[in-house]
Amino acid sequence: MYNNMKKIYLLLALAAGLACTSCADMLDIPQKSAIETDKYYQEAGPEEAEALIAAVYRRVTSMYDNQLGIFLDIITDDFHPGGGSFADNADGYQEVGNLAASASTTCISWMYQRGYQVIYYCNMILERIPETDDPTVNRVKAEADFLRALAMFELVRWYGNPPLVDHVPSADEYYPENTPAETSINWVFDTMIDAAGRLPALTAKGTQEQFGARISKHAALAYAGQVALWYGTRYDDDAWVAKAVEPLRTVIQSRLYGLVDDMSILNRGRGDFCEEYLFEHNNADNDGFPGSTQTNGDNLRQTYKTWSAERILIPSNLVNMGWGWDVPTGDLGRFLTEHEGGIETKRFRSSLATYDQVMQMDYTGRIIYNEDGTVQRGPGVFAAMDNNEGYFRMRDIFFQEDLYDVGGFWKYSMANIPYLRYAEVLLMYAEVQFIVDGDADGSGLAALNEVRLRDELEPLGSLTYQAIKDERRAELIYDCERYFDLVRWGDAAEELKDKGKTWYTFYGYKEDGKTWDVRTQPNPDGNGGWTDKYEYLPYPTTQLSVNPNLKQNPGW
Repeated sequence: MYNNMKKIYLLLALAAGLACTSCADMLDIPQKSAIETDKYYQEAGPEEAEALIAAVYRRVTSMYDNQLGIFLDIITDDFHPGGGSFADNADGYQEVGNLAASASTTCISWMYQRGYQVIYYCNMILERIPETDDPTVNRVKAEADFLRALAMFELVRWYGNPPLVDHVPSADEYYPENTPAETSINWVFDTMIDAAGRLPALTAKGTQEQFGARISKHAALAYAGQVALWYGTRYDDDAWVAKAVEPLRTVIQSRLYGLVDDMSILNRGRGDFCEEYLFEHNNADNDGFPGSTQTNGDNLRQTYKTWSAERILIPSNLVNMGWGWDVPTGDLGRFLTEHEGGIETKRFRSSLATYDQVMQMDYTGRIIYNEDGTVQRGPGVFAAMDNNEGYFRMRDIFFQEDLYDVGGFWKYSMANIPYLRYAEVLLMYAEVQFIVDGDADGSGLAALNEVRLRDELEPLGSLTYQAIKDERRAELIYDCERYFDLVRWGDAAEELKDKGKTWYTFYGYKEDGKTWDVRTQPNPDGNGGWTDKYEYLPYPTTQLSVNPNLKQNPGW
């Protein structure tokens, strides 16, 4: 699939996507390049079609990339921005963490561009490759159909009413108007269901690696369920929630997926293609882009998130390089401790570490000694850690065993990136069943308890909405769903009312060697606290400047 990926990627770079800058810029494409591009699509056989969809999958990765994931984390109550200091505003993270984002914030612009790029190239595959009976080409077309719907869904979740672009635009369609969310979501759901009917399924449980990091029938159905649940709860429409029942039930009853027992392998190389992943990005050693391990920011994601090596000694099982972004909040740490009944459960240990647990880790080869044998720098904090309250992330950080064996200063992870896990499918199903009929048959409770039992927690005797919310928060810490959950539940105003108002700095232990030294200060800029404009994010300034028909969201 990837053999011709570089070739077609370079060719596609000559064609302009809908959101690269302005659609009108497509008029500047040299005619020769346009002809070559159209000819490539029109004459595409199985090998060329595979190369085209591989290029789309790469763009999907950019839509779910590291920086955008950090953005979605730090806009919630579960994560601080982190970074080098309160003044470190790389990619706009500090302003986002202080709920002081704007229409010029970097990630807000990136998501809009990348989502529409996915849609554009999917539409090109669907419209430019002629109809055929070839099964490989038709599978590629089904994938393109689904992936453009997935991109549109994410754009609606972010922005509310972005333009629906269901075909390659003509010259008089370069400046589309906003599309009502209901119109787009109807199209998204129907497109996903239709694509699922044309996509292959896994042949058996545990065959993810053989299938590859591609969208499958049941992954498409799971996303369709997510679409219906999100829209139904976001707009208080139980009829829409009911549409999620059958797709999610079909995934569960297929018995093609399951929960891994060892939660420590999630987001690790040892978890690649595990039975819990419905959809993942394959960080292959050679994905057809020579040198991509040196240039692909997603392979740097764990460097972004590993604890700051400039402020704390890094344990020996982690790569000694980290920038310290995306730090768990004290609120998350305390919630998870209470929810799990302690800090030694499988889920807690695979998700977070308290400072006490950090101090108990192995530091072989990392401790720095003086010439006389005394310790110069031992385990623990040696410089103030802004945006930290004593809790440290234990997932999606850089473990030595996941290190790419490449030269140079930068270090890269070979671990795959999971986009959708079976645990989320079970929790979505539990929520849907509860809303639709109060979980009359008990199958929603059984699904939720399956997640709890994996963590060796006691099963619940009854299902409540608060239990569902708590289980989602505990299980999906690193799945970038918290912001969307808080908004669709109507809980954001309460849970984020103080977001960014207080800054935290962690100094390790106080003089007693036991008490955490966490110091606070009011946000000196006076920012912070939820406002309703955050229910949808702003359209980027760059897009408003080139599209006079695009209307900004309220409050921005």
